[in-house]
Amino acid sequence: MNSKINKFVVLLPLFCTVICTIISPVAFAINVIPFSGTLDLTQKSSYTIKVTNPTDAETAVKMSVYKWTIDKQGNEIRTPSNDLILFPRQMLIAENSSRSVRISLREGVPPTFEKSYRIIVEQLPLKNKASKNSAKGASINVLTRYVTAFYVTPAKPASKIKVTKTSAIEQGFALDLKNIGNAHTHFIQPEMTIMQDKNVIIIDSLQALDAFARTNLLASGFRSYQWQIPEEYKQEIDFNKAYHVNLKWRCENCEHKIDQLDFTVQ
Repeated sequence: MNSKINKFVVLLPLFCTVICTIISPVAFAINVIPFSGTLDLTQKSSYTIKVTNPTDAETAVKMSVYKWTIDKQGNEIRTPSNDLILFPRQMLIAENSSRSVRISLREGVPPTFEKSYRIIVEQLPLKNKASKNSAKGASINVLTRYVTAFYVTPAKPASKIKVTKTSAIEQGFALDLKNIGNAHTHFIQPEMTIMQDKNVIIIDSLQALDAFARTNLLASGFRSYQWQIPEEYKQEIDFNKAYHVNLKWRCENCEHKIDQLDFTVQ
């Protein structure tokens, strides 16, 4: 009996978290479509996103623009920017309605290297605006914040990843990469093949390759990785000898939508 009670006590916070998430008013706040956008100035002069208010009360929205970079460790750096023109930047959205926001590049010409931004869409509280289904006098104080990705592409976007450094670490390797292309790339569905003598190991588990999966290497960006070979494969490798690695992935700005790297760990 005590065992059942203990299990219940352990699971109770998780249960409450799930329920609170389901019934939270935030779930009924604004929606932004799409979360990621690309403006190709060779095709059109502006890009449009849609902000929807599915609630039964008017809401206020404001938008901010940040230049977006990523450091070698994968940390995101945002710098306020005036590169983009957003119209409108602030707006009121009526109940159960949508508003379109037009985005354009102030310079108006395709860049040589892709420009990457974060467009942040924030819902602001409107005091003394009662919901039709709320008690009289109740005010809406629900805040929602969307952080979207936005790219302005060059005329011919193409990513190209280069290995700049490899070294052995305990039962794994350290790897430095640079995107020498002019557009970003994501590591989508990575697959790794490790070869040593006649031994070939294929690893396609997203969990095992989590360090690489969905990595975003922006144009001219650097990334550093440290990766250990999964426990179930360690006995198949002699870590006192060199081994060869092939890393393959799907990506959006690669030729044939596939890219790969070959390097030796020693």
